[in-house]
Amino acid sequence: MNAMKYNISYYLGAIFAVPVALIIGFISTTYFAFDQWIDWFVMLGSYIGAYMPIQWMTSKQYLEQAGLSRREYKYVRKHLSEASPKIKTLMSQYTKVRSIKDFKNVNEINRIARIIYKTVQKQPRKFFKVDSFFFSHLDNTVNLVDYYMHLVRMPQKNKEEMNQLHTARITLEELKRTLQADLRALNSEDFQALSVEVDLAKINQPAEHKKLETDELVKVPVIKKRQEERIER
Repeated sequence: MNAMKYNISYYLGAIFAVPVALIIGFISTTYFAFDQWIDWFVMLGSYIGAYMPIQWMTSKQYLEQAGLSRREYKYVRKHLSEASPKIKTLMSQYTKVRSIKDFKNVNEINRIARIIYKTVQKQPRKFFKVDSFFFSHLDNTVNLVDYYMHLVRMPQKNKEEMNQLHTARITLEELKRTLQADLRALNSEDFQALSVEVDLAKINQPAEHKKLETDELVKVPVIKKRQEERIER
């Protein structure tokens, strides 16, 4: 489930609530001698009364599919919203790259960060497998890349400054490995599921396929023995 699917619940609520409010408003103004402000109040109340249960029920269905409570989903969306500008900041670093090695590092960091962000966006439940990415790893990476890319372009650097940049480059490599570990943690469940499916496929393999495989295993040593006999002759 992603944010778009969840947002559909708002649209569905409005689609059903608007005609309900209009019908009730028409009845109120046509058949009852209320003041105009009361008619508007009745329309507003009928809109809210129709909108809220529809929106709540449809969003609940999406949340059940995602395996999250409403509170958890709002929590995840908050952190995704905070991470979005940081991902954009990482993307902007391409314009500051001045070497092939730095380009490769920035490109790999960007690739991993975007994969993690988009995966959690589509499957919010996975946020809790990589929450450290959103709490600290992304911030550390963005800040270090930003400072490093700014300072590496500065002219007239002395030996101490060059050493600091070298240390920063090593630290960036370490942060990249940290992001790679986050990505592995994110995908661990899917790889486990893949392993189960492979095992099930082997168990459910048709009997004739198994027989063919057995026959092939028997044929190999027989053919090899015949070849040896021919060589001896």
